[in-house]
Amino acid sequence: MAAPKIPPLDTSLPSAPSPGATRSRDGEATRATILAAARAAFDEKGYAETSLREIARNAGVRPSLIVHFYGSKAGLLAATVEWPFDPDTVVREVLAQGPDHIGERLADVFLQTWEKDGRPNSALTLLHAACERPEAATLMRELFTTCVVHPIVTAIGPEQADLRASLVASHLLGLHVGRYLLTFDAIAKADADVLKQALASTIQHLCTGPLW
Repeated sequence: MAAPKIPPLDTSLPSAPSPGATRSRDGEATRATILAAARAAFDEKGYAETSLREIARNAGVRPSLIVHFYGSKAGLLAATVEWPFDPDTVVREVLAQGPDHIGERLADVFLQTWEKDGRPNSALTLLHAACERPEAATLMRELFTTCVVHPIVTAIGPEQADLRASLVASHLLGLHVGRYLLTFDAIAKADADVLKQALASTIQHLCTGPLW
């Protein structure tokens, strides 16, 4: 009986990862470390009391690296909750068209955020969590109002800017609650463009019209 053949020993060394792949993995690990430090700081101290310098120190990186990755503290907060737009970009784009178009632009931005291809967007996860957990509610309020709505309303300089910003935010969030959580029949079935026009006129009045 013939002896079984023994396959030749593979003495080749495994190929080394390319420098580009190594840098990519390092960058992903650094981002993960920064996000973990940011979430912990925001949960403990809130958005306003947390500085980029503190997050950078806890993550073991330079503050400039956080700015490089996320642009600003608002951008970092958006990344920690996986928000699908950059708050600073939205503020600039909404204000760029002047005060007469604020209602339309804000309604458009947030309806696009809530929905994608006619279906709820994954960003709704945070809003659902905000109804159940105080820390999620705090993050939602700071991202939604402090980083987006309040800077826009304040920039046009109306009286009672704080109140107006809170009213605008409550209307935007109220649409979400009525359409996706309580599912009021007419709102749930309404076309997004119809809702945008109705919401836009209300927001515009709250931003630039008389409150009483």
